[in-house]
Amino acid sequence: MTTASITKDSSGAMAESQSQTQSKATSPTPSRLPSTPFALRVRAFLQWLLPPVAGLLFMLAIWTLISHQNASLPGPLSTWHAATELFSDPFYRNSPNDLGIGWNILASLERVGLGFGLAALIGIPLGFIIGRFQFMSRMAAPIIGILRPVSPLAWLPIGLLVFKAANPAAIWVIFISPSGP
Repeated sequence: MTTASITKDSSGAMAESQSQTQSKATSPTPSRLPSTPFALRVRAFLQWLLPPVAGLLFMLAIWTLISHQNASLPGPLSTWHAATELFSDPFYRNSPNDLGIGWNILASLERVGLGFGLAALIGIPLGFIIGRFQFMSRMAAPIIGILRPVSPLAWLPIGLLVFKAANPAAIWVIFISPSGP
């Protein structure tokens, strides 16, 4: 059905325009078919899932291509087999320097617990004191200002120099990282 209307344009002249009106009885266009709630949920799920999966597949493809060009770089499949073998017996002990990954994880968690526990034990009361008393805040401000830009990993060589062993130096770095300025 076509309708004609007469309007005035900006110059005041009469203009005739025609518009097509579509009857409500016609079917919707194919691009905007009504969606069910299930279809909307499936579409949202796929929009959530596909980008990370595509990214992982792309990374694996690049890794595989590079590993075929360079013999010293293991491919994804050989890495998977080595990881399964490593994780199959995590608590073996062959010698003091040949321990399973489970023992190494426990040792790391022990260092993290000790370093963070010491940091909380010293840092929380010290923070309350610095925050509560203006004299202590002004007294600590120059020290905090000097130490603030130092990266936590920069403390590792200092810890190795002072403690002469890797384990106490690692605990020192974990201690200084959260409690540092």
